[in-house]
Amino acid sequence: MTKTRKFDSIFDTVTDSKEESSELQTRADLMIAIRDIVNQKGWKQAEAAEKLSLSQPRVSDLLNGKIDLFSIDLLMTCLFRLGFRFKPLYQDEQLTIAVQTT
Repeated sequence: MTKTRKFDSIFDTVTDSKEESSELQTRADLMIAIRDIVNQKGWKQAEAAEKLSLSQPRVSDLLNGKIDLFSIDLLMTCLFRLGFRFKPLYQDEQLTIAVQTT
């Protein structure tokens, strides 16, 4: 008989640490957002590299989802370079994040 396990996130399958799983999910979410921006703008990798201040091979790694090569810090910096800033707001026991354009 096969037992079925349910996971909250795909990253729960690669680590037993909820903190590490959350960090991986956050990195994946940020990478997907950057990929979607690059695709929506119709940028080639060389143009995206210029906008993100990264090398073209690094942009290739980012667009191909090589999550282990990117920190949350670098991904947030890339989004800032694209004109986005995130502002956490804690109010009434709720944490939200506002996205501002720069």
